[in-house]
Amino acid sequence: MEPKKSPRANLNNYSTTFLLIGLVVVLFTSWRLIEMKVYEKEIGIDKLNLQGDEEDETLEVNVEDIKLPPPPKQVAPPEEIEVVEDEKDVKEDVVASTETDDEEEIQEVEDLDTEDVEETDVEVAFQFIQNPPIYPGCEGKKGKALKDCMSKKIQKFVGRNFNTDIASDLGLSGERVKILTMFTIGKDGRVTNIKARSKYKDLEKEAKRVIAKLPKMKPGQQRNRPVKVTYTLPIIFKVED
Repeated sequence: MEPKKSPRANLNNYSTTFLLIGLVVVLFTSWRLIEMKVYEKEIGIDKLNLQGDEEDETLEVNVEDIKLPPPPKQVAPPEEIEVVEDEKDVKEDVVASTETDDEEEIQEVEDLDTEDVEETDVEVAFQFIQNPPIYPGCEGKKGKALKDCMSKKIQKFVGRNFNTDIASDLGLSGERVKILTMFTIGKDGRVTNIKARSKYKDLEKEAKRVIAKLPKMKPGQQRNRPVKVTYTLPIIFKVED
């Protein structure tokens, strides 16, 4: 007859419990080791040697061995000062007088031929001109207000006279067209030297035609003198469908 074993006597049933207890012990031991503080050994200030070793060697210098340079010799002043006379006579240059008498005749000077020097034409950009040209209707304004008035008048004139149907005929419906133009306002106030640049020659011709019709203006001045003024005008519009 085989003896019966009790289930409580089987240790395999408690293996998980033993494992958990072992982990708790290991974690606790590790935590205590981490929390431990190590204190460095303190040294008292009274034990430090701040004065150095008493046996330090002292460098001795014998003053008697150092030789000083002898003092400089004093030069005795001369007892008597002799005055030496000049051996040669110096001839002085005689400067002629430039004064005239009342009786002296004054010679007439012939007229000198002077050639008229042609002044070079100066062109000043509209942004830097001191006194900008005056567009009809902008009289009485000065400075920035005058420049703004002139720009608005020119833009309005070009926008009213430019034939946008040319762009439609070129098949540019719905596109944004840009034409860069530049011209000069001469000393007489008239528009000259008109230039235009665009992808399409027909639009360039139309821009030149419109700008050439700008009215005569009062010329711009630089340092109170009439000068040529260059003006740049971009023409931008959108062609309607």
